[in-house]
Parts: sequence; structure tokens; C-alpha cells
Amino acid sequence: MLQIGSGKLFTRDVEYHNKLKGVIYSNLHLMAEDHIETDTGSIEGTSTFHNSNVLIFTYTELIEALPDSDGPGFMASHGIASFLSDFSAILSFALNCIASPSYSLIERLLSDEMGTSTHTVPNKVVNQTFDKVIYCQESHKQHLINFTRQLHGLNRKTFLTVMNAIRTYVTGIHRIADNFELAYTLLVASIESLAQEFDGHQATWNDYEEKKRRIIDEALTGAEEALAERLRNAILGIEHVSLGKRFQAFAINHIKPSFFREESDAVTHPITRFDLPTALSNAYLARSKYVHTSQKLPKPLDRDSGYSDTCRIDNKTWLTIQGLARLARHIITEFIMRQQTITSEPYNYNLERSNIMTVSLAPQYWIHIIDFSRGSGVKRFEGFLSQLAILWENDPNKPLSDLSQLLTELQTNFDRINIADKLAFLCLFIIYNRLVGERDRIENCLEFIGRYENLLIQPSSAVLVTRNILEMEIEWSIEDHHSCLMKYFKERDHKFSFRCPQLLESGMLLQLAERYRANNDLDKAKELVSLAVESYPEHQALRKFESEFISIHQPINCYSILLPPLNETPTEPTSE
Repeated sequence: MLQIGSGKLFTRDVEYHNKLKGVIYSNLHLMAEDHIETDTGSIEGTSTFHNSNVLIFTYTELIEALPDSDGPGFMASHGIASFLSDFSAILSFALNCIASPSYSLIERLLSDEMGTSTHTVPNKVVNQTFDKVIYCQESHKQHLINFTRQLHGLNRKTFLTVMNAIRTYVTGIHRIADNFELAYTLLVASIESLAQEFDGHQATWNDYEEKKRRIIDEALTGAEEALAERLRNAILGIEHVSLGKRFQAFAINHIKPSFFREESDAVTHPITRFDLPTALSNAYLARSKYVHTSQKLPKPLDRDSGYSDTCRIDNKTWLTIQGLARLARHIITEFIMRQQTITSEPYNYNLERSNIMTVSLAPQYWIHIIDFSRGSGVKRFEGFLSQLAILWENDPNKPLSDLSQLLTELQTNFDRINIADKLAFLCLFIIYNRLVGERDRIENCLEFIGRYENLLIQPSSAVLVTRNILEMEIEWSIEDHHSCLMKYFKERDHKFSFRCPQLLESGMLLQLAERYRANNDLDKAKELVSLAVESYPEHQALRKFESEFISIHQPINCYSILLPPLNETPTEPTSE
């Protein structure tokens, strides 16, 4: 939010200037007369003679004018909260301290309480960060000013990725209080997040895991070289390869000579240049083991290290949490300082503002729009099913959206639509014309359906749900019926597929269950009834039917079960 509020990304005039103030709690101590002005806001102390942990943060928020002054709504201010949060993370990272808008968080992190799994206090694990008081020196002030100027000047994409890395680092530092493994993993991830975005790595076949590479190469023996190369490139395009090597290379490439010189003054057992590759490899290994199997850090990494940067485990050098934190801060800072900066960048930031969320419009606002582009049929069919289920369950007498213009145009455009959309549009056409009154039906609807009824013969998800809604008999074999329904559940979230509302999914399962019941396959019928319940867990009438069906095995009329009269409130069966 700090870039957004500064006006750097604006393309129009500034509408409002808001001077916002808030409180940051921190172990960084500024004198009462101290005032640090940065490109991302200013901070000032509150007490000279007492070790106050309160800093006053001030930020001048700029609000961009709307493109249309007569349009609906306006933005007066985002409030201070998001700016406080961002600046606190930057302050924590840049000056190696603890800073947060939350007093309770600061109190906990700076207390002498031991973590439940760490059995030590944070200020014994890393140097300075968790000290009760850190007196802000002139060098600290200048570093913060320079750091924020460079950070604020980054292009938007880089800024967002860097802020994510900084937040990940700060969160990792906070987790030292309760979970060393998670803290270690997050510190590695703070570096890795930059490596994944900005290392410029182009994967080669030799980067692919050797065991998998050998199997694929053997399978391609005798294949044309061009085909084999295309397959290998396709695999590289969808696989994340050499992540550990990329992490290691990125880290080493962003270490300045000063890291091994003046920055190592007063550091216990600092990492050496030749030990660095092994230590980075071990750090990434520890991260992977925790992510995948929750493995604990090897001893003695699981305890405070006397602020040592490194330790030796099985004749290999490892970075301690102290050493990894120092290295991560150096690498992230160096990456930031190497980037080019810009003073302005026209950018559409609307969806990146705080407290902004996007939601899908309800079908009634778009389903009637004439559109026959790829995917439009499947999308409209899904929207129609959603609308239909809502009406059936809540207000059966409410009319459906008027699709007459869309479906009239469909008849003249049908032949140029792709097959998936054809089937979806055709089923939508059939359901709509069956459910609306006779006078509202599309002209020549029966003739149109008859012309393309051959598309309805083969089992498909669209035809299955159509027959279920209209309570039509399924003419396929019971095996094909079952396969078709299971295929629907497997593919319902695929691109250019559709997803039915829970009501209709349970309805299709009950419809198939009735076929098995009629064939005296009661075990399969019970299984499908159970699946219907588990596809609609909140439906009380369905759960009640399940408990009765286990003993009675009565005929299954799906929508009599799923759509009881609205004034009925089914209750859960009780055990005696």
C-alpha cells in the first residue's frame, strides 16, 4: 500500500491529501525530539528519559481522482492500518528490530517466556533483534532513509515481490518464539521467493532430476529426435526443476564482499566463502524436510547457539538460525539495492488496495447477454443451473431470467460453436423451454431440438443433469450411467467444464441410486445415497432419508427428498 498511497502509480490528479497517524510498538528507541522522514512515511519518538516502546508513525496518503466524477461511489481514505502494517515490516527488516502495530505481539516477543517447543527465549537465538531496547543511532537513521528510498523506487512488480520477501522474513523472525523449524523454513523461503522470480533461470534437460531423466530418456529411445526434444521441453515447461540449485546460485550471486569483511566483525563463527554452498544446500534441505514431512532441525540447530553463525553437523557446515537470518537480510537488501528505480509508473492498482475483494456477479446480471465465444455455453449453462437451484430451494414461483433473445440467436449461430459449448447450449435450450410457460417458449423450439437430438444420445454430463432436472428416464446402461456421473465429478473443475450446485449433484446421485435399488443392488444404492449426503452435508432432509433408507429401502424420488415443502423444517433423527 505504501507505493499506492504515495501517488507514484497514479495516472490522474490527486483528489485528497490525508495526513494519517498511528502507533507502532517497537524495541527501537528514539528520543522524543528524534524524527526520521522517509519516502514511505515518518516516525518519531515519544520519550527521552524513559524507554518507551511507542513510535508515532505519520503518513501522507494521496487519493487519486476518479475517472468519472459522476460515477458511483468514491474513495476518501484507506485508513492507517495497512500503511502501519507495511511500514512496521520494513522497519523490522531494515533495522533488525521488532516492530508491530500490535502491543500484545511485541510484549510476547520481548518477554522472557520460553516457547512451547523451543525451550528457550528468542533473544538468546538471534543477536540484537529481540533485545529489550535498541537505541537508534545516526547510522541506523541514514540506513532506513536510504533503504526506504530505494525500496519505494522499485517498479511495481519488483516491489510486490520484495515486500512479500520482507514479510516472510519478518514472520520467520517472529516464529523463533515458538517453532524453530517453521522459522528456519520461512527464512529460507524469504530468499527463495526472490530467486524464483528474478534469477532468470532457463531450465535445461540436465537440470531435471537424474532418476526421472533416465527413465524418460530410456522411454524415448528410438523416437525421432525432434519429437523427443519437444517432449523434454514440455516437461521442463511444467516442472519446477533445480529449485535447490537456483536458490543456492541466487544467494551466492547477491553476497557483497563486505559480508565476509566488516559485516563479520563481532560475529561468532561467521560463514566462510567455501562453506557457503554446502551451508545453503543444507538450509534448503532442512526447509524441504520440514515442508514435506515436518522433520525437526538436526541438533544442535534446535537450541540457542550463543549467536554463532554456523555449526558443524556430521562433518558439514550448517547455518544456525542466527546465521541464516543475517544472511537472508544481507541477500534481500543487496537485491533491492541493485535494482533500478523509477519515480513514477502508471499502473492499475485497484485490486491491490487493502480491503478490496472481487466477487463473481450473480447469473441474472449476465446470463442473458448474447455471446457465442469459446466457453460461453458452458459458463451460461453453469450459471443457469446455479440460478435454477436457488429458485427451487428458496422461491419456486419466482421466474427464471429471460433468455429468449439469447436462445433465439443461438439457433442461427449454433453450427459455428465448438462441441462442448454446443452441448451445453443445447441442454440449456431444452431445460429452459420445458420450464417456462408455453407462451414464453422459443419459436420452433421443438424443430431446433429435433435437428440436433443426435448430440444427446451419447452419455455426457450435460445430458445427465438435463435428464435429472426434467426427471426423464436414463436410457443408457447402468454401467454407462455410473461412469458418466463419476466422470462429471472428476472433471467438473476443469477448464471448459461446468460445476452443478449441490442440489443437482445430490439429485444425480440419488437418481442413479434408485436405478441400483430397482435392480436389487442395495449395497450400491446405499453407497450412492451416502455420497449424496456427503455432497450436500447441510441438507437435513437428505440426512434423515439416509437414516431411514438403511432399514426400509424405499423408492428414491430425488426431488421429493431434496425439495420438501418450504414450511417444513426437518429435524435430525435422535437415538433412543
